[in-house]
Amino acid sequence: MSLFYMSLSICDTDYWKIYLSEDQYCLGRCVIVLKRNCGELSRLTEEEFFDLLKIVKRFEVGVKKEFGANMFNWTCLMNNAWKETNNEIPQVHFHVRPRYKDKVNFSGVVFEDEVFAHHYKRGTDKKVSEDVAQNIIEKIREIME
Repeated sequence: MSLFYMSLSICDTDYWKIYLSEDQYCLGRCVIVLKRNCGELSRLTEEEFFDLLKIVKRFEVGVKKEFGANMFNWTCLMNNAWKETNNEIPQVHFHVRPRYKDKVNFSGVVFEDEVFAHHYKRGTDKKVSEDVAQNIIEKIREIME
């Protein structure tokens, strides 16, 4: 786990840790990482799946209410582990990208999903200030309580 993600920790559950993604092109984009080492979805326990389901429900309902998201893209792509020479063991994790039909102004920043209802833009790398990132983190913490 990179030091960057660790600095953007939002919260954790019994089985998962939630981090704010550095790229906030999609306001509220997060990474949900399984706490134990596991490289295959088929090896998750029923308890881990149930805990993830609770995260999904709470996150989607809360982000719709607080930020105005219209839908969500959840991805579990573990390809990068195979690109690194010293790490051929992927770690189960999910990227969640809230998607927005309309512009959203949050904490003085305008977020616009220019490709709403299409595949999300890759490599957008919209960074926000530390203050704005902390405001997003605090709002998601409230949602996840």
